[in-house]
Amino acid sequence: MASCHLSRYLQPNLLLRNEGPGEGGWRFTDVTAEAGVAEPKFSFPTWFFDYDNDGWLDLLVASFADFFGDSLEQVVAGYLGRPVEQHSRLYRNRGDGTFEDVTVEAGLDDMLLAMGANFGDLDNDGWLDCYFGTGLPRMNTLVPNRMYRNDRGLRFQDVTTAGGFGHLQKGHGIAFGDLDNDGDQDIYAVMGGAFSGDTFPNALFLNPGNENHWITLRLTGRRANRSAFGARIVVTVEGGTGTRRIHRTVGTGGSFGSSSLQQEIGLGDARAIRSIEIRWPTRDGFVQRIGPLPLDRFVEIDEGAEPRVIEVRRVELSGAD
Repeated sequence: MASCHLSRYLQPNLLLRNEGPGEGGWRFTDVTAEAGVAEPKFSFPTWFFDYDNDGWLDLLVASFADFFGDSLEQVVAGYLGRPVEQHSRLYRNRGDGTFEDVTVEAGLDDMLLAMGANFGDLDNDGWLDCYFGTGLPRMNTLVPNRMYRNDRGLRFQDVTTAGGFGHLQKGHGIAFGDLDNDGDQDIYAVMGGAFSGDTFPNALFLNPGNENHWITLRLTGRRANRSAFGARIVVTVEGGTGTRRIHRTVGTGGSFGSSSLQQEIGLGDARAIRSIEIRWPTRDGFVQRIGPLPLDRFVEIDEGAEPRVIEVRRVELSGAD
């Protein structure tokens, strides 16, 4: 059963564990203290994702230093490699109800001024990356949006400049999705500030592609909800270095932005898909196992039924307004 994390600006954040239905109805328990995930107090976007592919959902809480003031000094300090007080937090799930703060080791101890953010797999290597839309209500505060690439679950690399992601406008909604049906994820960013005159056209970052393999799954629930929201997926692939498992959870991703519900999963240098396991969000936790499946395909999976490999035509988006 899904628990929830609440990012509360200027207050300790909350982690509420879902206890399920009981005699008095559905209950959630505040487990923030024992889990160790109350920081930072200056925060905004938050999400669960399995950044290290160990099957346990980890937690990211993005920083937002000063909603009403001017935080440029702290942002610049971060760019210069100086310590900042209210940096983001990456909490690794230990699997026992507690989390370890691995922010510094993972390279995410930056002051981001993140208003909208989301995650996806930029290069189809099977590791989840993240993009942060930045900004403050003040009209005179503009800082580049930030993109971080996940290096095998060990560290996040700032590839903002290398990938051309440093849009110098205020990013409020971020979504990952394969908009042109070519097997890699593109990024759509909604731009604009808090005031009516603080506007700018939205941005679409079209992925140029890569040599890694992929599989796109379109799940339809029957007993589970139709969109399969909350389904847990494990893709087992065979590659040059042996067997590897890639974990995904069906959902819209981060905060202020809604990513594709179809699961666009990068497989890296996989040579074959051995199996796919889907734990559907049903009361009995029904697990469906399918495979093997071909690489680089779109596959429709109805709960409990045989998968269907479907033909999807690529959409040309180059030069689109």
